[in-house]
Amino acid sequence: MPEMNDHDRIVQMHSVLLGVNGSPGLCKMVERNTKSINKLWIAVTIISASVGGGVYGIIELLKGV
Repeated sequence: MPEMNDHDRIVQMHSVLLGVNGSPGLCKMVERNTKSINKLWIAVTIISASVGGGVYGIIELLKGV
């Protein structure tokens, strides 16, 4: 295999980071995964708040009896 020069390495890094031939590349993959993780955290926060609020309501109901 012939030795790669600097231009070939730069083209290869560009292809990996930005994608080529329909593949999204690392930059798009990281962006997509970051959005998914943020949505997951929002869902976890909403679920924990609703469960916590329900438990608080039950405790207050039992304290009133």
